[in-house]
Parts: sequence; structure tokens; C-alpha cells
Amino acid sequence: MSAEQCRILLGPQRPTINLGEAVAQANLPPGPLAVISAGWQEAENDIDQLREITGRSLEDLCLYRRAEEVFAADERIARDYRRRQDRLKEQQRLYRLRLKPLARAARDILGREGHADMLAAEQRHAISQLRALDRHHLHRTESLHREFEETHNTTATPLLAQHHDAVQEILERCSGVVITGGNVAILLNRLRLFGVDELLAEQAIIAWSAGAMVLGERVVLFHDRTPQGRRDPEVFGAGCGVLRGFVVMPDAAQRLREKDRDRAGLISRRFAPDVCLLLDSGAALQLDGLAATSADNVRRINHDGRFTKVRTA
Repeated sequence: MSAEQCRILLGPQRPTINLGEAVAQANLPPGPLAVISAGWQEAENDIDQLREITGRSLEDLCLYRRAEEVFAADERIARDYRRRQDRLKEQQRLYRLRLKPLARAARDILGREGHADMLAAEQRHAISQLRALDRHHLHRTESLHREFEETHNTTATPLLAQHHDAVQEILERCSGVVITGGNVAILLNRLRLFGVDELLAEQAIIAWSAGAMVLGERVVLFHDRTPQGRRDPEVFGAGCGVLRGFVVMPDAAQRLREKDRDRAGLISRRFAPDVCLLLDSGAALQLDGLAATSADNVRRINHDGRFTKVRTA
């Protein structure tokens, strides 16, 4: 596996910090590492500890700061961005309203006893309805993004092009990219704003938590233990598409109820054929394309609702 193809996904870096081991395992060529810490928002570029852990020179792309500078300099971009974000939030609320009864019905029928053939047909249909809603929501969110990006993109907007080119120059002199956790929405939006999501395709990447989530083809929000009670997993939107065939679910031990096999099984079947990867603190998964070349404390959800270890060939 070449360094450029290296993809290492980690669990949260608390309480177990395994970033240093991941950098060593990646066997990257000499040179600085680029850092994307936009998910930390105002704490972006607070990377002294990362520098100590990795033992490498680091250059933060400062996507959060760059976005704030753009919004302050161009009132039209700021206005259209806020409008898009308001519409995306409303779309998520409408999706959530439709999702709740469909997910409840699917869980109920998965846990029901009765004639096996009749139940199997209804279970498949219930899951297909959830998948159809997820596809519809993904299409709607992407339409809202495209509407904004047709007007404000790194080709037509000089201010965005300037930042895009500066980021690209940093990436070209770095030997890999580290993507931290934080707010997944902020991180994903800043990546898209400057076209960095497309620049990541040829980069060696080490990412954890939100940073790992955004690399997939779709970002899924999930939490069984919110103060408001359980929430059904929600498709948030399209990811960068660097990783195909996986839905990344960090900190699953804290967020998912492992003993509720009907609920877990529905998650697995709903997002199939993608594999639901569970990355808890201390987990590390190295990928070459779709193949896992090494896996340490990484689990997946099976269709029967069991959590099992990911094994390599």
C-alpha cells in the first residue's frame, strides 16, 4: 500500500490516545502534516498537543478562520450561506418528523413473532421505506448545497478560489492529513466551502471522531442516550466520499445500547450494503481501498444486531 492510499480511522482520543501510533503505522514520508481542526471552531489551530503526540511539524489549514474571514469580507456569501443553513435545518426537521413513525414501525415488526414468511416480507418492506426516505433526504440536502455552490464556488468566486489555492499549496507540501473531531456539521461545511473535500481524494489521511465520519459517502448522526431520550439514526448529508462502503459511528459504546439487538439490527440493515463501523476510544482501522489491512478494537454491527470485531484477511 502506498502512502497516498493510507487511510487510518481512529476512535475518540480520550481517554486513550493512539494518534502517535497511527502516524508511525502510516509510514508517511518525511515532511509536515496538514491538520484540519475546523470542527473545534474557535479552538481551531490549538494543535500543540498534536504536535507533541505526532512528533511531526504540523500546518493547520485553518478552514474555520478562513470561512469567518470570507463571511466578514463578502456580505452576499454570508447571507446566502445563512439562508442555506436555515433551509438545511428545516429540511432536517421535516425529515425527522417522517423518520420517527417509519423507524418505530420497522422496529416493532422486526421484534414481532408470527409466520416467518409473512414477517420477512413486511420487514423487508419496512426497511425499504426507511431507505427510500433516507435517499430522498440526501437528495434534498444535496440540492440545497448545489444551489449555493452554483453561485459560490472556487471557480466562480475569487475570494473562495484564493483560499482554495492556498489550502491546495499547503497540502502539496505535506506528506499527509490529520483530521480531528469536533462539530461534524461545521467541519463538513467548511470542507465543502473551500472545495477541500475534493482535494482529500489523493491524500494520506488519519482521522478520528467527526473527522472520520465526514470521510464516508454519507454522514449519519446517532445517539441512544440523549437527555431527550433515544433518537433514531439520521442521515445528515453527503460526506466527502473518500471512503466507500462504510458508515462511521464513533464512540458507539457510549452512544448505542448494545443489548437492544432489534434496534441495532435495524441500523445495520437500513444502511446496508455499507458496513456500520464502530470506533470507540482506542480503536484503529487501517484501510487500503475497501479492504481493512489492520484492525485494533474495531467493531461492526451485524444484521442480527450483534456487535462483532472487524477482522482482516
